[in-house]
Amino acid sequence: MARILIAPDSFKGSATSRQVSKALARGWHEVRGDDVIVCLPFADGGEGTLDCIEEVVDSAIRIPIRVQGATGMEHGATWLLVNGDTAVIEMAALCGITTVETLDPLGAHSFGLGQAIKAALGDQRVNEVLVAVGGSASTDGGIGALAALGFSFFDKDGAAVTLGGGSLTEIVSIVKPQDLGLPRRGIKVLVDVQSPLVGVAGAAHVFGPQKGADAQQVELLDNGLLHLLEVSGVDDRPGFGAAGGVSFGLSTFLGATIVSGVEMIAELIGLEEKIKTSDCVITGEGSFDSQSFSGKAVGHVIKVSAHHDRPVLIVCGINKNELNEKTISLVDLAPDFDSAISQCEHWVCEAGKELARAFNH
Repeated sequence: MARILIAPDSFKGSATSRQVSKALARGWHEVRGDDVIVCLPFADGGEGTLDCIEEVVDSAIRIPIRVQGATGMEHGATWLLVNGDTAVIEMAALCGITTVETLDPLGAHSFGLGQAIKAALGDQRVNEVLVAVGGSASTDGGIGALAALGFSFFDKDGAAVTLGGGSLTEIVSIVKPQDLGLPRRGIKVLVDVQSPLVGVAGAAHVFGPQKGADAQQVELLDNGLLHLLEVSGVDDRPGFGAAGGVSFGLSTFLGATIVSGVEMIAELIGLEEKIKTSDCVITGEGSFDSQSFSGKAVGHVIKVSAHHDRPVLIVCGINKNELNEKTISLVDLAPDFDSAISQCEHWVCEAGKELARAFNH
């Protein structure tokens, strides 16, 4: 009998981390029914962060709210109250790329994120706010979120600037609200990248195309973010480029601390202790590639497992790293690429069986 820890990230667009972990457990138990399996859905601050924490932390409570999506459509959402006094907010579920039907690189905004932060700040129980910003649809430097919190952005004629990254170059003055009522332990922004705000490694150039921006729009957005930096009077630094510059906006105007999302979430769910008490760890994600080792969930699981000398098995949608018998990709199991995506949970279950058959303990 072995003790198996299953701690995958989501397979974006196909299955949540919770669905992946349960499918892996089903497959493994069909082959090795006596093993003890612990499912620990994991996330790095992007899609599935709330599900990951809620699954593991007994004290987690969902708080319902209504917010604007990235293009202004109102919808129901939630934030999470953890350990009685910590609010956890997931940008991906509020105004992330999955909340829009059509990408709008210049008009998409982060207003819904600010609405959720405002709701958390208005809850007397909250002493700390954790904002997971992965999976955003906008490149607005966080001005949408700040507008929802009472900040005003004016152009040269004294008119309010419209939301969205396409309007950033119009800002000439910023007026802060008188009293924000920030929590006692402050706000932390959970990021999975250390990109600066501007330049070829910045928010617009690296992530703008993923949000629908063409080459001309990328330049416009980058110029807008540079202009926002100048108006704000601060210097660029690593981490400011996360979520289209939201981390810059929250850090500069709310005094938020930028931290590693994967490390913060790992601490919240007790990942390291669970790895130490396991005989084998299974993790995975949609695309297992070089980026997996740069602040992502799977890379963190691999690193911590290696530190405690625990073997790691990997299931992924597609493997772009070195081929080995400890990594199974769904595109290799399924008859075709479309099936691997559309029937993801089925093939994850099959992968679980394959790994169990090859496991010796």
